[in-house]
Amino acid sequence: MTAPPGLPARAGRLFAAGHAANLEGRPALAVRKLRAAVRLAGACEAEVRGRLLISLAWAEAERGRVDLGLRLLDQAERLLPPAGQALLHAQRAVLLRRNGRNDLALPEFSRAIAGLAEPIDLVKALNNRGLLHLDGGRVGAARDDLRRAARIAQRHDFTLVTAMVRMNLGYLDVVAGDLPAALGTFAAVRPDYERLLPARLSNLAVEKARALIAAGLFGEADRELATAVTRATAHGQDHTRADALQARAEAALLAGNPSAAGEWASQARTDFARRGNRRRAALADLLSLRARLATVLGATSTSTSGRPPEAENAQLKAGVPPPATGAGEVGTEGSTSTSALDSAMIDVNGPAVREVAVRAGRLARKLRRLGLVEDALVAVLVAARATVAGRPRAAARMLAGAGVPGRLDRLDTRLLWRLTRAETEAAAGRAGAASRELAAGMATLHRYRGRFGSLDLQTGASAHGRDLARAGLAGAVRDGRPGVVFRWSERVRAQALRLPPVRPPDDPGVASALEDLRQTRQAIRAAEIAGQSAGGLRGRADRLQRQIRESAWSVRGAEGGATVASLTAVRAGLGETVLVSYIGAGETLHALVADRSAVALIGLGSAAAAEEAVRRLRADLDTGAGRAMPARLAAAVAAATRRDADAVQTALLDPLLGLIGDRALVVVPTGLLMTAHWAMLPACRGRAVTVAPSATAWLAARQRPAGRDRTLLVAGPGISRGVEEIEAIAGIRTGARMLAGDAATPAAVLAALDGAGLAHLAAHGRHEVENPLFSALDLAGGPLLGYDLPRLRRAPEVVVLASCELGLTEVRPGDETFGMASALLAAGTATVVASVGRVADDAATDAMIGFHRALSAGREPAAALAAAAAGTGFVCLGS
Repeated sequence: MTAPPGLPARAGRLFAAGHAANLEGRPALAVRKLRAAVRLAGACEAEVRGRLLISLAWAEAERGRVDLGLRLLDQAERLLPPAGQALLHAQRAVLLRRNGRNDLALPEFSRAIAGLAEPIDLVKALNNRGLLHLDGGRVGAARDDLRRAARIAQRHDFTLVTAMVRMNLGYLDVVAGDLPAALGTFAAVRPDYERLLPARLSNLAVEKARALIAAGLFGEADRELATAVTRATAHGQDHTRADALQARAEAALLAGNPSAAGEWASQARTDFARRGNRRRAALADLLSLRARLATVLGATSTSTSGRPPEAENAQLKAGVPPPATGAGEVGTEGSTSTSALDSAMIDVNGPAVREVAVRAGRLARKLRRLGLVEDALVAVLVAARATVAGRPRAAARMLAGAGVPGRLDRLDTRLLWRLTRAETEAAAGRAGAASRELAAGMATLHRYRGRFGSLDLQTGASAHGRDLARAGLAGAVRDGRPGVVFRWSERVRAQALRLPPVRPPDDPGVASALEDLRQTRQAIRAAEIAGQSAGGLRGRADRLQRQIRESAWSVRGAEGGATVASLTAVRAGLGETVLVSYIGAGETLHALVADRSAVALIGLGSAAAAEEAVRRLRADLDTGAGRAMPARLAAAVAAATRRDADAVQTALLDPLLGLIGDRALVVVPTGLLMTAHWAMLPACRGRAVTVAPSATAWLAARQRPAGRDRTLLVAGPGISRGVEEIEAIAGIRTGARMLAGDAATPAAVLAALDGAGLAHLAAHGRHEVENPLFSALDLAGGPLLGYDLPRLRRAPEVVVLASCELGLTEVRPGDETFGMASALLAAGTATVVASVGRVADDAATDAMIGFHRALSAGREPAAALAAAAAGTGFVCLGS
């Protein structure tokens, strides 16, 4: 915007500085400069003073003084001639929207757009009206305005405003449910924001975080929002700060952390109320009520491990305690939320529950008056959930009058509606109808997940279905029929592996970033060995990892995918093998045991005790792997290992041995049982054990056509007997291709992996806890990463990771596994042999040579591993 003609020179300079400060997101500075310009313009023509007041009104509104901004616009309207008021209408519309008065803002925008002559002003007005349309759910109208704004901005080379409009198009994609497109847009515009609008990065972070919340990546969203709050506070951007706090409350609520959600929502409400924005203050009230209900209903609940969720999050993610006592990451594993279906221990008629119901009913009426239809529905659902256990008929009446979520309503609204309907049906004694409602919700979630091509987003989305899954499993276990329990256990676990693999498009930028990351990691390692600081290199590695990860988020999913296998089909495929599927329902662990002739559901006891035994055994094995210790210490570690292996067996297998006999097993674990060292259990010595993410995934892999003959053998650097190992295996498997030494580069190995029948990779590996797809195999010239694997056109049928820890995985809600091995399974590999702990090089070499000898003799992978690698941390994953 140019200075109004007729301004004195100094006032013109102050106006320019104030306008620039407005654009840069520094409203306090803008107010100082513009107020000084207004004072100097006292003798100027009325129109000049009116133009200055328009800019000052915006700066005051950015500082949180929206009502003052509107009064300044009223003054400006008296000073401006009718022909010069289009800009004023545009500015007033923005401030009215900021105040939650959208009904008044829309006609103001229309008057402005009809009269604006300057292209830059027209772009801004179209952009802002597009956002107003999105507020009202008018996606088509919003898209028309935003696309028109983008075309005009690009035609006139308005680089800065183009970036802002593109960001809002990304927000439109979030509302429309196209998260890959939205996240791709946010990544694409970030460089423009960093270069042109650094003070507005907080706005971009809030919009990106909303997409991450919709994707189920609540911890990542919280990190973005924590940064946004800090930046917005530093720049005096009160509205953006309140936006970020409200989004942070939503992330915490959906992550199962109601105490943090209540804290952030309260702060957001205070900020919005101070600004006079009744709509946004009411939305913050709704989040506070939802957090309160989750706290009340979850007063007696714990995570599946039986420990407080915050403790579990800290142990699994090495995170920070929830932000009720300070800033911190929102974890995703534990949850204090619960369903009224399993709230028998709660005083359903207590004052806290009644208070929530009454407040939610009042808030629903208020939200309707404000035109927030979807949010009014959510408030009714909150009231019904608070009422259903004590007064089920009243809850049913509330629900009947609430209406049905719209097609464009948020996913969590649609899932909450299904959960509330299920709770109402269960309270009326209609367990079958309740189960059907929960199943319909899970089907909605699976269709939503299918839009994503990234394993990160596919597995993350399961967090949205946590309460549905918990309620469905609890109801199935109460029903007690094994077939019902099997259907629900398969419906809620490892759903990402039902989706067809998606190969991302070739992207030179991503390929370059992957190669750069390899070299940077090599440089970090060299600096560590030399005892030098690697701080700058670590920062570079973090930036590259962010670029690679966010690029993967923008990949779209493929249509279709496998249906959940029936128990009949699984039993028919077992042959002489026994299926043991572990199921956590509340604090109790159960096992469903099935073979060709029978199926049974067995209660095993405390899930927490079983998981603690698994942890202790893993710690014992890691302590003793490949280390030279004094004899007495070695004996103590060996004794602890035997004791803890017995404890794991007592918790997981002893009650089942009468049904299992001496037959091979297909084990479907839950939670931290994914990392169990099955080969170390006395009952599993010499027994073929296959660990599968789900029975559906196991059966699908078994039915996949095999027969590729090509074998690849790789020896990475630093493996003392690596070349000896692959040469011995080559003697067993004639015609195998070997890559070792300088020839075993990531590029060469990836090319050779494509389409192989069997691939054996003898290389050191590292499981990355914070971001499992950056787990790595060390090769010549740098690591091969989990993010390399989706580039394979045809994943190998069988992959042996003869290295440490790469069988480890992050377990997300819904028993979704996330790591190097799960990336291979998702890419289409049928069987992965990997270690879930440390293994000494010598022990690994001997075990692997024996494994291939047994495999070449015709044994299946699990049986070959049992014959050769008893007493190690290797497991057979998949099929």
